[in-house]
Amino acid sequence: MAYKTLLVDDDENVLQGYYRTLRKILNLEVALGGPQALQALEEHGPFAVIVADMGMPGMSGIEVLQEARRLSPDTTRIMLTGYSDQKTAVDAVNEGRVFRFLSKPCPPETLAAVIEAGIRQHQLVVAERELLQQTLMGSIQVLSELLTGLDPDASRQSQVLRERARPLARALGFEDEWTLEAAALLAFIGRLALPPEVLGRLHSPTAIGPREQQMLDRAPEAGARLLQRIPRMEGVAEIIRYQSKGFDGSGFPVDEVAGDNIPFGARILKALKDFTELELTRHSRAVALEELSLHRAAYDPKVLEALFREFGSPEAQLSLQERSISLAELKEGMVLLRDIRTDQGRVVLMAGQRLGLGHLQLLRNLADLLGLQEPIYVQEG
Repeated sequence: MAYKTLLVDDDENVLQGYYRTLRKILNLEVALGGPQALQALEEHGPFAVIVADMGMPGMSGIEVLQEARRLSPDTTRIMLTGYSDQKTAVDAVNEGRVFRFLSKPCPPETLAAVIEAGIRQHQLVVAERELLQQTLMGSIQVLSELLTGLDPDASRQSQVLRERARPLARALGFEDEWTLEAAALLAFIGRLALPPEVLGRLHSPTAIGPREQQMLDRAPEAGARLLQRIPRMEGVAEIIRYQSKGFDGSGFPVDEVAGDNIPFGARILKALKDFTELELTRHSRAVALEELSLHRAAYDPKVLEALFREFGSPEAQLSLQERSISLAELKEGMVLLRDIRTDQGRVVLMAGQRLGLGHLQLLRNLADLLGLQEPIYVQEG
């Protein structure tokens, strides 16, 4: 793989000089100034390394590297400057999280050596992140399968939450999508700590009593304690812990935390979870959204606004190209737009679920055993 490097300077002669010298040994692109650099990051990325000149007019090198960090966190950032004062170096390291700091004029062979070191650093960061995510996803998958065995309805709902978390996180500019998706998938994991007799009554016609309801309310805290034992899952655990906490301070856990002090991911998950539960119980997305609007104090206003925009606007509905198909026509990757139900009316998979191979096999088995209502409505495109 030819790792790409982006070199940014406001002096075209400097850029072209480095480009002519280094292009034979590096996969190099150049950008004349900050705005052109950001355009290159968005259109030609990802880059393994970015090298930015400090003293550019309009948009400084620190500002370019700050934005590069936001757009491409795995990119190694290097500062090249004619300024030699200590404050410049400190600002570059602290604000742009710079890997190396070089003074101009910098010999091409020195720059090449530092860029190669930056590429190795990029490789290490990416490898560590991928290994970490694979390890954590393995743990998450085991926990999710345990939940499926004990509470299939909660497991199906968590899959829908995970699918809905991704577009809502992007609409809100929430960068840590992976943590939010993991929290959505494990939103009900605390139910593993419930006594079997309580868990069995959750989906029965018999209403649970005050003592059982208190256990259910405290399940997120139990889930958070469970996840805290897994390294690097602290962020997921905090979202799980505060997923039922109202923006106005209501709900569990009972503490002083409220408003913006609640983890942002937990504020997103609370709105999504309440919306999805209401949609399931009321059998209407419009009614679910209306009920959320009647209890606005419990939700972060910007999260609620984004949720309405993503899942409630006519434009959002029209963007889904609905297609009705038979069970035999279902394919991996399709997204359900309506619940799949047995012939007796029981929900098997909820709307919003993206189908995997396991879902397809499950549906085939259930069709043989119980029969499924057709046609099935999916998103295409």
